[in-house]
Amino acid sequence: MEQQLILDRYRPLAELGAGGFATVTLAWDTRMQRRVAIKRFDLPAESRTDAAEHAAGLVEARTAAMLNHPSIVTVYDFATDSDEAFLIMEHVDGASLEVVLASLDGALDADESAAVLESVTAALEFAHENGVLHLDIKPANVLIARDGRVKVADFGMAELSSASGHGPSGGGTLGYMPLEQLEGSSVSTATDEWALASLAFECLTGHNPFVESSVAGALVVLKALDPPRAGDYARGLPAAVDAVLDAGLGLQPDDRYQTVSAFMDALSPYLGDAVSGRDNLAELVAEHVEDITADAEEYVHVGLWDRLQGRAGGLLLRPVASVEAAWLTWAGLSSLSLEPLALWSAVALVALAGALAPALGTGLGLIAFAIGLFTRELWLLGSILSVVAVGWWWFVARRSTGASVVPLSAPLLGVAQLSLATPLLAGFALSPLRAAAAGLVSGALSLLASAASFSTPPYLAVDPAIFLDPVHASLVSANVRAAFTDPAAYVALAGWPLAAFAMSLLSRRASRLFAFAGVLVGGAALWGAYTLAGTVDQSGSAAAWSGPRLLFALGGSLILMTLVAFLGAPVRPEEEEL
Repeated sequence: MEQQLILDRYRPLAELGAGGFATVTLAWDTRMQRRVAIKRFDLPAESRTDAAEHAAGLVEARTAAMLNHPSIVTVYDFATDSDEAFLIMEHVDGASLEVVLASLDGALDADESAAVLESVTAALEFAHENGVLHLDIKPANVLIARDGRVKVADFGMAELSSASGHGPSGGGTLGYMPLEQLEGSSVSTATDEWALASLAFECLTGHNPFVESSVAGALVVLKALDPPRAGDYARGLPAAVDAVLDAGLGLQPDDRYQTVSAFMDALSPYLGDAVSGRDNLAELVAEHVEDITADAEEYVHVGLWDRLQGRAGGLLLRPVASVEAAWLTWAGLSSLSLEPLALWSAVALVALAGALAPALGTGLGLIAFAIGLFTRELWLLGSILSVVAVGWWWFVARRSTGASVVPLSAPLLGVAQLSLATPLLAGFALSPLRAAAAGLVSGALSLLASAASFSTPPYLAVDPAIFLDPVHASLVSANVRAAFTDPAAYVALAGWPLAAFAMSLLSRRASRLFAFAGVLVGGAALWGAYTLAGTVDQSGSAAAWSGPRLLFALGGSLILMTLVAFLGAPVRPEEEEL
């Protein structure tokens, strides 16, 4: 499913349902690497006319939604933007009680009813103790996981409905609303207790006699008709069950049990074993949600960068960061004529830092490398690289393992003349300004490595020998000085951050199509910069900047990035800029 990320973080996987004023989307949390359910709904313009009242209502809804109890669906976050609100919840892999009852076309048995009602009661009791009413207890809001655990969803929805201008504060669904809620009067814990009794009636009989198509019809059922008897719908129920349900479904709040736990205490002797009931529910859910889960699995497309940012990817990136940090330290400190023990101890310590904290390790490696440049009297190059590297590390690398690794890979890719893929990879993975910073650093490192290899314009080929013997790498050669004093080199270098920035802008839509477009636009930016470099070249190598070597390197890099984009559309964390 190629869709733009929700809140720049959550990749939509499948639509789980819609109703009332909200839709529910199954999504992948790219930061925490887990599935979540996102309930999202519009905030009508008329509901925001009184900003203070609107904000207070949303705060109240957020507080009510974020209860923490084993029988309540966990809400991870609550967010709003200018016209929408979002509840980010745990994804309960299973089915609603509504689905289970519909599949049975009848009642739950005594054990299953006990498992459902005990959990719902525990959730309501906890909420009431914390001053929160649910006001919409119904089978659709009771979720049953694959292991039979029962959880109640949608706490805070009544407040949210009112605050967002979608309905009265009473909330509710016809068939599960007592008289005071239907009439818009004051609601209380007794309101939830009536809904719990209605739910119990349906669990034990498979029917809900209070369901009507209109408020007027529901009022007639409650006020004018005799109370329904559970025994009339399910033969074999003890007569005492009718008495408990009658009390729980009292017309006035004072006619009912004082608490939901009191109602459950009265009903429990006529129910079965909740533990056995959970096992039975697990079997029922397994029978009826297999196809739903299989369909959802088809939408799970975790992109390449998701995998690198996840736990498994971290196991790969940390060794890479360790090796990069160690080489930078070795290459930089080798010129100081240190004793072997001191040199290798420093390399080992920085390598260890790279493995434990990649950003720290690469930062220390860059410091050591800059020291080496100054020692070789490359003052201009050392100064430029130091300023750029410090800015890149502070704003980009220290925040992300992957971001600290990508730019340093440019010289390695240069061995295969694929270094031009580096700015595109940075744009694929990072937000625009961070990608531009990473692109500039990777371009500078690539230019340095290429010039040190006695390469000539367009400085895209790297000799692997400089990685094996940095002491004798010709960093002091006239070739390096010529490269970094040639205005044409800086014009070409400007294409790296430009390409990374363009790639990032297009990739942020989290779509393969736009990622492919980013590859093309970024490639065009690189080609344009190197072509422009030829027009300002003063060394007599104008044609080389846009010649066959550029076309070979750029073509190979574009093919590589096309394959990377195909492996998974880019999914990035929150788009925070510098």
